[in-house]
Amino acid sequence: MFSLVQPTSNSTNNECSDPPRGQCTFYADCLEAQYHCGAQGYPIGYGQQYCEKFNADKSDLSPAGQNWMLDTMECLQRTLVPEATGAPDAVQTCAELTEKAFDSHPKCYIDSGLCWLGVKEWVEIVKIIGVGTLFASWDATKETVRAAEGCLALYGHTLARKIF
Repeated sequence: MFSLVQPTSNSTNNECSDPPRGQCTFYADCLEAQYHCGAQGYPIGYGQQYCEKFNADKSDLSPAGQNWMLDTMECLQRTLVPEATGAPDAVQTCAELTEKAFDSHPKCYIDSGLCWLGVKEWVEIVKIIGVGTLFASWDATKETVRAAEGCLALYGHTLARKIF
């Protein structure tokens, strides 16, 4: 079977198997080095771009928002470690990488505490991302809707536990 995945060098192996918290180099040094998706592909055109935007604008977030940001960044990167390290179960193409990455977004957002952040924090997050980005592609729209559904389900479950 033909594979687009390239082995990583020893110098980036640790970064690729254990991405440093709060850093964005994982996308270029590990994912792009493996998949060669180009400037518009997920590693550079989305993952690194938004990782760097959040890092640059993190002072706009409260301490709770900054913790959410760091936890989310870590979750998103750790989800893609098999791809970054060329593991046998890694997806093989840029399209599959994009799909796997976007599919991980809602879970990472919710598991990192998005639903429990205040409305002011959500406004800051949307400002960082850009409201147009939330609906710029089918993948982005799908992740936005899935995150909203996840929060609504979590709220419903929490409310039901308090009532019953």
